Amino acid sequence: MNKLLLKLAFISGVVFLSSCGGDSDPGYEFMPNMYRSPSLETYGENTITGMNALQPVEGTVARGHLSTFNYDGTLDGYLAAGNSAVNPFENNEKNLADGKALYGMFCEHCHGATGAGDGTITHAIYSAVPHYNDAKLNRRPGVPMNELKAGHIFHAITYGLNAMGPHATQINEDERWKITLYVQEELQNLGK
Repeated sequence: MNKLLLKLAFISGVVFLSSCGGDSDPGYEFMPNMYRSPSLETYGENTITGMNALQPVEGTVARGHLSTFNYDGTLDGYLAAGNSAVNPFENNEKNLADGKALYGMFCEHCHGATGAGDGTITHAIYSAVPHYNDAKLNRRPGVPMNELKAGHIFHAITYGLNAMGPHATQINEDERWKITLYVQEELQNLGK
C-alpha cells in the first residue's frame, strides 16, 4: 500500500510541477479560428475570399456607378439630365410591360394607377403628389409634368424630388429607365 501511495504522490508531483512551466504554450484550443480570426483591411485584397470591398457584390445596385446616366443630384444636374439624357430602351411592348409592372411595385402607392397622384399613401407630407399629365407650369424645369423629359423623370427616381425620396438603392438602372419609358408613353399622355 505504501508503494502505491508513493507512486501516486510521485505522479501527482510531476503533474503539478509540469503545470507551472510558464505561459509560452497556450495549450489546446478547441476552435482556434474563433480565438484568432484573421483581420481584413476594408478596402484591401484578402486571400480568404479573393474579393475586396471595391467591387460590388453581383446582383446588387452599385451606388454612383451608372453606365447611362452621369449627372449629380443637384438642380443643375436635374436640368442637364432633362436636356441631354436619353432613354436607352426602345419603346416596345415588352419594355412597356416591364415598366408598368415596376411602376406598380415602386410608384403606384403614391402616384396612383393612372399617375394622378391618387395612390393609397395618405399622409400630410405626401398629400400633394404631382399629377403626371397636369399642365401646371410651376415645376423645376419650367415645364408642366406632361412635358417632362426622360432625364427629368430618371433623375427624380434616382435622387428623389421634394417629398419623394431617392429610389436608387431599390431600383437598378435598367428598371428606372423602363419606369421612365412607361411614365412617358402611358401616363403623361392620358390627359392629352
